[in-house]
Amino acid sequence: FAAIVFNWKSDRRLMPYTIAFMMASVAFFIGITLFIENPFARLWANPVTGEVFESLLIPANAISPGQTWLANQAQGLSPLLRHFGMIIHPPMLYLGFVGFVVPFAFAMAALASGDLSTNWIKATRRWSLVAWLFLSLGLILGGRWAYDVLGWGGYWGWDPVENAALLPWLVGTAFLHSVMIQEKRGMLKVWNMVLVMSTFSAVLFGTFATRSGVIESVHSFARSSIGFPMLIFWGGMTLIGTGLIVYRWQRGELQDEHEFTGILSRETLFVLNNVIFMALTVTIFWGSFGAPIMSELMLGTEITLGSEYFMQVTTPLFIALYILMGIAPLSAWSATSLKRLGEALIIPLFLTVVSVALIVLIMGHLSFGALFGYTIVIVGGWVALYEIYRGAAARVRSKNETWVLAVFKLFQRNQRRYGGYLVHLGVVVIGVGIIGSTLFQFETRRTIALGESVSIENYILRYDNFQQGYEVPNPGINDRLINSATLTLMNEQGAMIATITPRRDDFPQMPMMIAGTDSTLARDFYILMDGFDTERGMASFVIYINPLVNLVWWGGIILIIGTIAATYPKDILPEHIRTGNKAKDSA
Repeated sequence: FAAIVFNWKSDRRLMPYTIAFMMASVAFFIGITLFIENPFARLWANPVTGEVFESLLIPANAISPGQTWLANQAQGLSPLLRHFGMIIHPPMLYLGFVGFVVPFAFAMAALASGDLSTNWIKATRRWSLVAWLFLSLGLILGGRWAYDVLGWGGYWGWDPVENAALLPWLVGTAFLHSVMIQEKRGMLKVWNMVLVMSTFSAVLFGTFATRSGVIESVHSFARSSIGFPMLIFWGGMTLIGTGLIVYRWQRGELQDEHEFTGILSRETLFVLNNVIFMALTVTIFWGSFGAPIMSELMLGTEITLGSEYFMQVTTPLFIALYILMGIAPLSAWSATSLKRLGEALIIPLFLTVVSVALIVLIMGHLSFGALFGYTIVIVGGWVALYEIYRGAAARVRSKNETWVLAVFKLFQRNQRRYGGYLVHLGVVVIGVGIIGSTLFQFETRRTIALGESVSIENYILRYDNFQQGYEVPNPGINDRLINSATLTLMNEQGAMIATITPRRDDFPQMPMMIAGTDSTLARDFYILMDGFDTERGMASFVIYINPLVNLVWWGGIILIIGTIAATYPKDILPEHIRTGNKAKDSA
């Protein structure tokens, strides 16, 4: 509705077709809600046979199943979902998924109407960024939920449903980069149409995969009977979009206006960036859905590719992405010489070497793989910061502004470019956190007697107290018994650092281990209590030390700030040029 209102006057030629595609999506999902998954349906019982069935309207002679039967069937909210992040995580993913309907509808409207200028890109850029922002938020919050609730010391397990939300994010990121080339150089018109359609297709497939039960996942609470209708709608929209792209392509209306001029030009590097994003999408799709489904259909055997597969196939691709993220912002449109690019990289590379040396000083000896990973990731961050510095320095010299005012004016004048640099910086911080928490995670299991202390790495952990089976203040709502342990974390000299309280919550549905943590910017001390013997005064703890894991969350915050900054750019073209372009487009 908002997209229609804000673009009603500026894109009148596109609006009829845009509305048609949007309303097709709305009609489908309203139909699903009304006829398949109606939230107002109730359970009724046949008074003769006692059979219980579901119906929206009151059937003839039907009676209520009765409070006793309903109470025996009720399971309550899954304990896995009793986390603050679950209040926010699903709506954020939902807004991200829904948001990508807008660029898809405008792209299809451009194909249907024949207005194949950049009007549809300009109309949808903000909506694409907003959808991407919410999808990013949903993924970050989902990772935090997994870290807090699932009790394995990690935040991303390559679960199929996690990957189903990641796929549209990957394709959407490629699309956001790719449309810049069409705006600047009039290139990749077919590719952009394919990307926006693939993003919407990935959204529909992600919904289908999550809700159909076609895959095994820890997200099994999301299953329902909408799988087959979703599959039909997904296939239908994909066929329509493909048909429109082929039609316009055969008519020669999607020809590029320029050719690629060099391997180091910005447009070439952006294309390489897109190729890597699509390679990630294909490899993750195959590992999550392709291989299991094909194995089931052809061999009758269900297989699951574990995290080892994903780590092996995605790591080289992510390395290539970070390399491009460090090079592409320094290249120019049309052509860039190797000498010019090398000169621009001198200062960021020097700062990267200094940063890696500091990491080695703090963390001690690092393997070659870790040094290589930190170097590749960090250089992209310094490139982003150096570009912001160069722009601000130019304003300080020419405008005689203070540094704070210069940076503010820089973002105000070109929010799209410098907001993008902040997004890159956030991705770099996340990358540093992932390397630290993945390569250097420490894990051990210790059984400790009450009052006993144990040495773990450079820390001392003392088991001080145990509380058994006490109820929470509102047992009617929070129906669980809690067993908790109190431990004191100290440094090697015996000075207290923190008190950590891991616990086990016994819900009627299942027991849950709730981690106790002590968090700093450098590391998380993460403890789970997976067993206890009150007679002997013993308890077993699984202990993780996760270096730099909190940078994953801080990097997410920087990414969000950068996306918000880039969402509302100001058009800096003179008014007479903007007016002339609009008149030309209308004609």
